[in-house]
Formats: sequence, structure tokens, C-alpha cells
Amino acid sequence: MTALTHDPHRQARTLWFVAVNVMSVLIAVGIFVAVLYLDGLSRLFEPLLLGVYEYKIVVIAIAMSPLFASLLVGMAYAKRAIKRKKAEAAAEVASQT
Repeated sequence: MTALTHDPHRQARTLWFVAVNVMSVLIAVGIFVAVLYLDGLSRLFEPLLLGVYEYKIVVIAIAMSPLFASLLVGMAYAKRAIKRKKAEAAAEVASQT
């Protein structure tokens, strides 16, 4: 923990972290406002949505995609943890002999 308290760049990193997060929030708000108030996008997305709603399986897949993405990330972390535990066990066995 002492390394964190003596980091000379900690204040600059914190400032950059806050600045980048503020920029991302401003961009997100800008996109939200643009989608909400620009009626020109309605003419673009209306035929697309009407076409997508013809295929119920596509709508289900779109709705399930965040779940599938989180499951894939969780599976990758689980595989990494299993590999790490196997490597630790192998290193322990090797150190005992």
C-alpha cells in the first residue's frame, strides 16, 4: 500500500480519469439528445425496425445479447482462473519435489 501513497503521478492519473469520464458522459448525453430530438432519424430507423419485427427470433437475439455477452465474459474469466489454479498447483508440486 505504501507504493500507492508515494506515487508522484497519482494526482495526474486521477485528473485524467475524471476528465475522460466527463467527456464520455457528455458524448453519451449528446447522442441521447440527438436521438431524442432529431426526427430525421425516425425516417431512417422506422423501416429497419419494421423489418426486424417480422422476424421474432432476431428480436429475441437482440434482447438476449447483453446476457450472452456477460456469460461469455464470465466464462472467459472462469477459464483463466482454472488455468491459474492449475499452474499454481503444478508449481506447488514442483517445489515440493
